Amino acid sequence: MLYPLVLIALVAAPLALIARVSGRERIAWGLALIPLAIFGLTLVQAGPVWSGGQVAERIDWVPALGLQLSFTLDGLSLLFALIISGIGTLIVGYAGHYLAKDSGLGRFLAYLMLFMGAMLGLVLAGNVLTMFVFWELTSVTSYLLIGYKHDYADARRGALHSLLVTGGGGLALLVGLLLLGQATGSYELSDILAAGDRLQAHALYPAAVVLILIGCFTKSAQVPFHFWLPGAMQAPTPASAFLHSATMVKAGVYLMARLSPALGGTALWDVTLAVVGGTTMTFAAIVAMRQFDLKAMLAYTTISMLGALTMQIGLGGKYGAEGVATNILAHALYKSALFMLAGVIDHECGTRDLRRLGGLRSYMPITMVITALALLSFGGIPVMFGFVAKELMLEAALETELGATLSVLAVAAIAVTAVAYLITGWRLFSNTFLGQRSMAAMQQHVTDPVPGMLIGPGVPALLSLLIPLALLGPISGLIGPASSAIYGKALEVELALWHGINPALLVSLGAIVMGAVLARFGEQLANLRGWPVWSRGDMIFDRLIEQTLAGATALTRTLQSGQLRRYILITALTMLVFVGVPFVRFGLDAVRFDFDPQLQFYEILAASLIPIGVIATIRARTRLGAIIAVGVVGAMVSLLFVLFSAPDLALTQLLIEVLSTVFLLLVFSVLPVRFESFSAAWVRRRDAIIATVMGVLMGGLVLAIATNTSFASLAPFFLENSLAKGKGANVVNVILVDFRGFDTMGEITVLFIALLGIYGLLRLRQGKDNVTPERVPTTEPVGEPVDTQR
Repeated sequence: MLYPLVLIALVAAPLALIARVSGRERIAWGLALIPLAIFGLTLVQAGPVWSGGQVAERIDWVPALGLQLSFTLDGLSLLFALIISGIGTLIVGYAGHYLAKDSGLGRFLAYLMLFMGAMLGLVLAGNVLTMFVFWELTSVTSYLLIGYKHDYADARRGALHSLLVTGGGGLALLVGLLLLGQATGSYELSDILAAGDRLQAHALYPAAVVLILIGCFTKSAQVPFHFWLPGAMQAPTPASAFLHSATMVKAGVYLMARLSPALGGTALWDVTLAVVGGTTMTFAAIVAMRQFDLKAMLAYTTISMLGALTMQIGLGGKYGAEGVATNILAHALYKSALFMLAGVIDHECGTRDLRRLGGLRSYMPITMVITALALLSFGGIPVMFGFVAKELMLEAALETELGATLSVLAVAAIAVTAVAYLITGWRLFSNTFLGQRSMAAMQQHVTDPVPGMLIGPGVPALLSLLIPLALLGPISGLIGPASSAIYGKALEVELALWHGINPALLVSLGAIVMGAVLARFGEQLANLRGWPVWSRGDMIFDRLIEQTLAGATALTRTLQSGQLRRYILITALTMLVFVGVPFVRFGLDAVRFDFDPQLQFYEILAASLIPIGVIATIRARTRLGAIIAVGVVGAMVSLLFVLFSAPDLALTQLLIEVLSTVFLLLVFSVLPVRFESFSAAWVRRRDAIIATVMGVLMGGLVLAIATNTSFASLAPFFLENSLAKGKGANVVNVILVDFRGFDTMGEITVLFIALLGIYGLLRLRQGKDNVTPERVPTTEPVGEPVDTQR
């Protein structure tokens, strides 16, 4: 069963709160057994996947609407599930040491388990609507993780950027997925993937692709939506390591890879992914070279690799599919290790700034060795798993069917990126471990951390070396089904460290040589000036948010003027534009006059008194006369309800009229007896015209609905089922408390909340009135704390 894999992580979140007690390191490693169990259960159920099949199950969610929770385990979801649970095991244990002195460790681990459960649900979902639910849950939980240190402005800013960008992209994605469902007639992934040719010929295909790609690009930080990811480094390092290596940022890549068999093969899909991915890969790799914060440097290299994965999906072909699957695993291993190592250095030295580090080789030798292994894989050096992945990326670029121009550009982009990676890796290593002793090392009495803190980065770094040397066979068995799911056809994958001398090897070796030559100039490159403004997308986004809020404030000031007449005018004009215009264009034919109302004299009299009362209200010169005229209108409406067999509505209307009259008399008793006109004549004429048109429109709508037999009527259903199913003879009451019970409860809830708000405002006003001048606080606000360690 697949859904327990998700439930275990979600249900485990409250258990994490026990980490608030003493012995937090042991408790964290105990909690790490939960993702480890998920890892094992996933392997146990993966039997059919190894042989080219899949495991699928469905659970009724909302049967009345035909909605089901579908879960599927195939090659691609297996790869991601193992990465999420495997890396998650190490992250949870590592977090217990990294945040051992943090009183909020339990809360952090609870967020982390929720995040893990959301990501597992996303990759195991077999229905795009189910997937979207978990997609949004990853955005919410990542917001909590990034904003964990909510006392700091940078953390709040990073969390807000993450939520707004990925949440906005999620709205576009939802519409795109709905269009896919409309085009294919199903929201099941299996049905969508099987309808590839029919889907690509559908008129909705271009719109669906654009919207889905917007959602994926925002989630996986593709240019121009890349800026939120560096801000996410404000999260504690364990969260950054998990987010960057195994979870949310790869969600967009996962969805693009998942839908590629159905949506790929067209220029719109393939070229867009290749161009956007290649641009992101190269741009972020170059920006990473000039960073001095360890986590910022790693964040930009994550953006770069996400671009590389996106580009490979667009390049397509056998090597493209193999390259995506292999690079996903290779990146998860070395990037999780590097982020945790950055946390180790920060934890021991009190800083992540390369300019304040150096000479740690004699203080942290074990950390240095683990860092070297991870960086060698990151740089794609031979005998490391990253080298195998990089060669497949180059093969995908060389063998692509998108044309010679894109092939050459892709190879060049990969080569430039590889050189930038080597320069970045050398800067990180040399500035941290080589050179003279840093002030941080001397002041903090730096040593290697406890073994429990090195297990997390040590395992993936060591695997980056062992896989190409001894484990390529088993890993090929994992990469093969994942590549087949991306490619859309069965693939036989045999990963190898040596393929002979070929163009991919020559380009790779050339990049290594060039990187080694330029690495000595790394600091000069890092200090180059004149970078374009658009490289600071976070600043542009902040300015956009500021301008949006300023515009909203100006609009609110215009619309919310405090004048009731203006509110009614805006409402009426909105109705006329968005309801009246479509009704005039398309709905006039529905209005019918060939019917016999069979009205009695007293019914006509009651109905006639209503407009007479309205006119009398308008023409009244005194407030008492207006109140009496309005009362006549309400009384006649109540009478009509009685005449047409709606006694409940009549009683409700009558009660409202009595209370309204009492309130109006109380209020008007302190106002002048006679009305005064402050409106110009043209304003009164304008208001009269708008009111008349609104009346005609609403009358026409009611007439069209009441007399047109082409509209399906719900009345027979309620008449037939009120007594049988609702156990009530009063149809109106049964509708309100049974058939529409949740609506009624919602209305009552809204009224209750409004009552609480009014009560709170009254208490606030009363409290302010009771404050004497001597008791007014005069203390100046304290400034934002500065976070020196994250």
